[in-house]
Amino acid sequence: MFIVVVGGGKLGTYVAKALLEEKHEVVVIEKDEKKAARLCQFLSCEIARVGDGCDPLVLEEAGAGRADVVIADTGDDEDNLVISLVTKKKFSRPRTIARVNNPKNKQIFEELGIDSVVSGTEIVLSIVQQEVNVKDVAPLMSFRGGNLELVRLSVPASSPANQKRLSDLRLPKHCVIVALERDGDVIVPDGETLVRAGDAMLIVMQPGATKELRTELVGAV
Repeated sequence: MFIVVVGGGKLGTYVAKALLEEKHEVVVIEKDEKKAARLCQFLSCEIARVGDGCDPLVLEEAGAGRADVVIADTGDDEDNLVISLVTKKKFSRPRTIARVNNPKNKQIFEELGIDSVVSGTEIVLSIVQQEVNVKDVAPLMSFRGGNLELVRLSVPASSPANQKRLSDLRLPKHCVIVALERDGDVIVPDGETLVRAGDAMLIVMQPGATKELRTELVGAV
């Protein structure tokens, strides 16, 4: 399939990587030139186009007219809605998939005819509610090809990472903390986020790095 991904952030990058590993044709639209360059460097191929995915001309130049799927995956719900609606109105072929950051917006997307609407917050909440031993790195999902997996880890009180900033942690290569649940709230962290005992983390990582991850976040090998 030919898939256009709008948004070259962390999630968009890993989605593109997984799709490429499945031998799909992928183009990523990213309006930040530096992010687009980093994405191409990470994937070792030129698949990113610099532009605003809300612009019909940018979508057309990226090939949306012949795409099988267009994924709206920016950090802004309003932009994701515009991208999806423009795609449906201007191009009849693609299936539209949109990410919503605020779960309250999910119904609006669905009522406006977006084919698939994904609420990251709802997914994270459903996952972190599962019973998992706090000292285990629990595998949740393996991306096809087996080169990446999504894991869940709860931070115990004895963790050496407790009260450290994420940017100060020595995480294994290609290991990214994409979300954490704290006191019932879901947080999309950045480098300044402090780790607290009791945090439940969702982590995208390469298989084989579990021992290093446990050492840094749990303190047990």
